[in-house]
Order: sequence, then C-alpha cells, then structure tokens
Amino acid sequence: MMGSVRRFAVVLTVLVLAAVAAVLLPRLGSAPSRPDADGVTPVQGDPRGPVTPASAHFSYGFDFSQEGPYANSGAPAQALSSARQVMSSIPGMLEDTAIMDWGLPSPEPSPGVFNLSALAARIRLITSTGGTPVITLCAAPDWMKAGSGPNVPPTPSHYQDFAFLAAQIARAFPQVKYFVVWNEFKGFWNPATHGYEIGLYTEMYNDVYTAIKQVRPDAMVGGPYAPIQPYANPQPGNLASTPHGAWGYLDQGVLYAINYWLANKAGADFIAVDGPDYPATGPITDPLTATNKYAAVDLWLRQRTSLPIWWMESHLEPSGSAWSASRAAAIRIATLAQLASSGARTGLQWQPQEEQNWDKGLWTATSSPGGGQPTVLARLLPRVLAVLRYPTTVVAGQGPGILVAHSPGGTLAINTTTAKATAVINGTVTALRPGEVSVTLSPSGAAAG
Repeated sequence: MMGSVRRFAVVLTVLVLAAVAAVLLPRLGSAPSRPDADGVTPVQGDPRGPVTPASAHFSYGFDFSQEGPYANSGAPAQALSSARQVMSSIPGMLEDTAIMDWGLPSPEPSPGVFNLSALAARIRLITSTGGTPVITLCAAPDWMKAGSGPNVPPTPSHYQDFAFLAAQIARAFPQVKYFVVWNEFKGFWNPATHGYEIGLYTEMYNDVYTAIKQVRPDAMVGGPYAPIQPYANPQPGNLASTPHGAWGYLDQGVLYAINYWLANKAGADFIAVDGPDYPATGPITDPLTATNKYAAVDLWLRQRTSLPIWWMESHLEPSGSAWSASRAAAIRIATLAQLASSGARTGLQWQPQEEQNWDKGLWTATSSPGGGQPTVLARLLPRVLAVLRYPTTVVAGQGPGILVAHSPGGTLAINTTTAKATAVINGTVTALRPGEVSVTLSPSGAAAG
C-alpha cells in the first residue's frame, strides 16, 4: 500500500512540474441511486454530453488475440504479408489489443519496471496497415492481484497501481485515442451473491479514468465492457420489463450492474458491452432472428444513456455449426446492419484470423505460405461499410432469414439461409443465392467506399 501511495504522489508531482493540466479533471460521478421499478435507473448520459469517435458513422472492428500476423509468430513471411494486405484493404477499422495476456507479456513485471515493447509492436501493426488502435486495459500484472491469468483483477489495494500503469500506457502511446477499462467484469463475479461486485469494478474504473485523463485529457475512456449473455429461459430476479424475445432473455443482474456504473462513474466517453447472440446452452432460433438481441440491448441502453455504444465482441457462430464462408459472412453483415440501425457506434468481433471453432474472420490462418488470404467477409466489407457509415434503417416485410437495410449510402440485401430466397427492394423482388449479400451503392456510398 505504501508503494502505491508513493507512486501516486510521484505521478501527481510530475504532472504539476510539467504543467500537463492547469486544472485536474474533477470526478463527475453521483451518489449511488436506487433502481426504479424495473430494476434500473434511467441516466441521460455523461454530464458533459456524448463524445463521439473520430467520425460519427458506424465502424467495424476486431479484437486481436493470440493468433495474428505478428512478426514474431514464426509464420511464413508470404502469409504475414498477405494478412496485412487484408488489414490495409479495409481502412479505418477499430483494432483492439489488450495490454497483457492473449499473446502479450506483462507490461509491468515488477513495480516500476515497465516493458511496453510487445504492446508497441501491436500498435505499430495496427497503424501501419491503416487501422485505428484501441487498447483494452486488461489483464493486470500478477503482483497486483491474488492469482494469475486474465480472469483475475487487481486487488482493491492495487487499484491505484493499475491506474498508474494505465496512465503510463496512455502517455507512452499518444497515437492511441481509445481506452477500455477491463474486460467482461472478469474476476468481479461473486458466486456467494450470484452477482457482480459492480461497486469494486466502478471504483477501479474511476481510478483508471481519472489517472488517464490527468496525463491525456484528449484520450477517450470507456467501460464497463459488460458481458450481456442471452438465456433460453427467464433468469431469477428478472422482471416483465427485462428485455426478451425469440432470441432469449437477458439477465436483470447485468443490467443493474450497467446502470450502477452509469450512475457512479467518474466520467466516460463511450459505453462498452459485449456478448453472443445465442445462449451458452445453444441456439434457440434461426441465426437472423438471434441478431435481434443486439437491437434490443441497444434500445435498452439508448433509453438510459446518450453515450456512444461500442460492442467490443459479438460472437455469432456456434461451435460445430459448419456454416459456409458465405453464410457466415452474411450473418456477420446482418449483425452489423442490426447494430448500425439500432444506434450502436461500433461492432467489433473477436479474433480476425480464422481459427477452429470460432467465428470466421477476415483472413485465413497464416501457418502456411498460402495463408493470410482474404475471406468472403473481408472482400465484402468495404462496400458494406460504405452503406452502414450513414444512418441505416432495416426494411420491414422480408421473408424468413432475409434482411434488407437501406441508408443514403445504398442498400444491402442479405440472405442468411442455406436456400435460394427473394428480397423486396424498393418494391422490386430480387433473387438471392444462399448466403448472398447484395450491395447496391448510391453515388454517396460509392464515393465513401
């Protein structure tokens, strides 16, 4: 504890001497509030008003994991080069990396000893291929926590140490604008109470938020990266107002945790959430109907905050589903259209490099010289995003498994089924092959693409 106090004092002294900020940013949180009848307290967003990403249009992105086109991966140079070309072909993607684990060593292996070289390599990869870097402040060095691994958070006595590390990283990478605090409430679940220790998470978040803003007032910080899992049946404590549909039921506990964070955060520039669109027990509806879960969550969030909504992960493909590459791309694009049309600002997916038993990514595995090739999704995305960058509306009245979305940038017609089908576009019936994504760009969309 004494080390934490000394380190915090040092950083404050440096800030004053360097005149980084004439006036330190105050905490903007309010006292804990009592949930209303449906278990949540409506919040009208950050007191300073919403802060948008670099551009106000919808953005696609991904989270790096262990597998990727990394220089030290031992993969053939030809495959690495091809994968990086895929990254460059979809400019402006939000590309997220953790600070530790998922292929990265500890950034602070012992107190006050920093090693940011591996993180720097990830950031260089992102920026050199035209991406927009995002840093998720997870996991934490082992000396800050009672255990090891990415599922163990810092202990409360080390929250200030973790905040100090976050500030060091923010200062070391001025080219990184976006920072997310922690990941899926890992380690904050209390099995005794069957609930999240959201007060502790929010305390840690506030320490990190304040420390980053002191050294980087321009940085955009968000949380809580809440895991929003649908369930096949209503969960204990659910109310009639708890969002539900053919896609399943949300859990009231995680909604309360999000609401608590909204009411008690020191400040935020965006709200981060994640989650699959089917229950852990397996799918309960068709893949397109399952994507309605994202629209339902966006609606719930929009009723409580004006902060930009960031989906940090969105798992769609059940293990063993054997979706074709075309169908997987169609369902991913339908999900992006659902997110864009329901008010989300970003839609990220985990792991852009394809791996077994996971959602299909943007390029094939780089383990062989012929790897790193663009997937169906990668080839479609530039034109798809040219449509979704504008305010998007999902067109009603389509057949099962068909989604049509329209914006000033153009029109998407998507067949998520395994059979031939038709879509109705501006009154015209259009035939679609199984898994086909038809993109019609307007002049505005063509210029944007």
